[in-house]
Amino acid sequence: MLIIKNLRKFTVLSLVVSALVTLLIQPATAASETAFSADELKQQPAFPAEYQKLSYPQRLDWLEQQLKTADSAARIYQLSSEMGFEHFSNYANDKLQLVCQQTKPAKFDLQYRYICAASDNNSYDDSIRQLMQLYDDAIAAKNMDLATQILSGVAWKQSSQGDIASAFRSYELALSLAKQASPEALNDVMLNTAALYVMHGDEAYVRKGVQLQQETIGRLENLKQQQPAATAYADEILALTHHNIGVAYALHLHDYQQALDWFDRVPPDNKELRRSSLVFSALAAAELQQSERAQQLLSASVQAARSTEVNTDYLDCYQQLVQLKLSRQAALQPCQQLGEQTPLEVSLDLYKRMAKLDTADWRLVGLEKLHQLFSSKLEAQLKQSATQSASHAELSRLQLESELKTQLLEKEQSLKKAEQEQHQSQMMLTAAAIAILLLVLLVITIQLRQNRKLAKQYESLSVLDGLTGLHNRRYFEQNIQRELNYVRRSQQDDTGHTIAFYLLDIDHFKKINDNYGHDAGDEVLVEFARRIKQAIRETDMLIRWGGEEFLLVARLEQKTDHHHIAERIRTVVNSQPFALTNQNPLTVSCTIGAVVYPQAKNDVVQMDWHHLVQLADAALYLGKHKERNCWVCVDNILDLAALEQILQQDLALSVSKQQLVLSSSLQSVAPTQPPGTMHN
Repeated sequence: MLIIKNLRKFTVLSLVVSALVTLLIQPATAASETAFSADELKQQPAFPAEYQKLSYPQRLDWLEQQLKTADSAARIYQLSSEMGFEHFSNYANDKLQLVCQQTKPAKFDLQYRYICAASDNNSYDDSIRQLMQLYDDAIAAKNMDLATQILSGVAWKQSSQGDIASAFRSYELALSLAKQASPEALNDVMLNTAALYVMHGDEAYVRKGVQLQQETIGRLENLKQQQPAATAYADEILALTHHNIGVAYALHLHDYQQALDWFDRVPPDNKELRRSSLVFSALAAAELQQSERAQQLLSASVQAARSTEVNTDYLDCYQQLVQLKLSRQAALQPCQQLGEQTPLEVSLDLYKRMAKLDTADWRLVGLEKLHQLFSSKLEAQLKQSATQSASHAELSRLQLESELKTQLLEKEQSLKKAEQEQHQSQMMLTAAAIAILLLVLLVITIQLRQNRKLAKQYESLSVLDGLTGLHNRRYFEQNIQRELNYVRRSQQDDTGHTIAFYLLDIDHFKKINDNYGHDAGDEVLVEFARRIKQAIRETDMLIRWGGEEFLLVARLEQKTDHHHIAERIRTVVNSQPFALTNQNPLTVSCTIGAVVYPQAKNDVVQMDWHHLVQLADAALYLGKHKERNCWVCVDNILDLAALEQILQQDLALSVSKQQLVLSSSLQSVAPTQPPGTMHN
């Protein structure tokens, strides 16, 4: 399988480097929950140089001896947390959790808090909640390396749980932060994003993932030449990248000769990757009918040590599949006992291979397991969601690369300018130094006065879109339940309040960016948001949903009002051209998909906001498909029992099955109604 993980040796190094910076930034009041302050912890004696030369067990022994003579709470905390870092670096999660329970992380100690939260596998929801709180604290402390690492850890946990769309969103945000972090953090995020492309994308994204990993190999080779001290780090990541490219060719692209070539580049002394590389190489050789080579590789894989970092029991099943191809005799039991931790891509590949075999009992088990897997995992839906999310992550990655190139050019120009300024007179240098000193003093004075104001702004910024000033998806998820509860209460007391969800999408927005530039696209987004705000009430919830999509949740005084609102929005957008800086005025239109809630009294319990957004999105898609510059509304769902089916099929098909009623501003999408009824 592709190995997606946080590179812990790099993580520990990054945390140690950034620890002093974070302790300096944190105020003393942040340590109120401990018996010592951040300053007291920073003043503890440094570890001797010989400590860095010790092995993992030797370091633990040394720390235990020091703890016996420790005479202050700060010293005990320093030694205990260091023991936690040693366990984290060596993947001893159970031991790390014991240390975290015995020595609770101080609030100001962001690094120790991170490794305790990242290694907690008991509760997925609690772990994600702790990591996101820690992310907010890292941003407030301006520790971008740690913030990037936290988001990468969140994405890794989300992908492990099968929440691929959320994982891509987390990596997208991590990519946007990586430009302010170290090159190692950037490599980590880009490699993990590439691995998700391979694991959960279509063929085009698999090849894109392979390309990203090959580009990373080039950067790592350059890093080794430019910084010899980073050779060990680069070699470790290179081995992992070679292995993952080999898996992509073997399991996803089925180019077995390429797979063999890449697996051959994994160093034989890499104990963590050796067994996996041998097993998949044996599989590739067997598929190429290179029987003698396959047998040699299979025998070597049996002798290789198992990984101590990840569960690779599924390799036993691959070994038996290779043995079956070579001798027609193999044990089926390892393939029947794949654990819950087996990655989805591995389970699919194994069961598909078994289902194609001529051997009856193997084929029967493969078909049964495939049926169970598809019923529980919904592969098609997962692929579709992941590919859409990958597009956003890919866009952020390309934007990041462009910005990094621009920054490099600016730095080169700054160096040339600095060399010229060295020839100026001593008088000018003295005057400049005095001016800079005065400016620094002025900035410090202003910052001290604005600290309280900035603290309040951090909270608002976390729920606001930086471009349009609208609320973002995070604000929506925090507040939408209030609107739904308002409707549900009104249904119970017979006041019968109704709300409508509108998903708005700017037509041909990609052409605007391509033809006029991204600055013009940003101006269109800002003006679009301004016009929509003018057309709705202050109590309505308008959200920047993502890209050129906006979400509106509006309370309706009458159920039929949702048509008027949709038409008012469509009209206010295209009534007048959009004025652009240094450009001719531009005619802009939008397409709107809408749904009314509740559809009937009994659907209050059945439908949540995810269903409503999906229905609005389906209506939006239908409008885009028919004409654009229109609105399509889901007025009524006639068969609520078929809701899941409706969500998974085209709305036009649902109408033909008399499962729902649509209305539209288009003549070609006429209002529909059940037989024997009238619909105005």
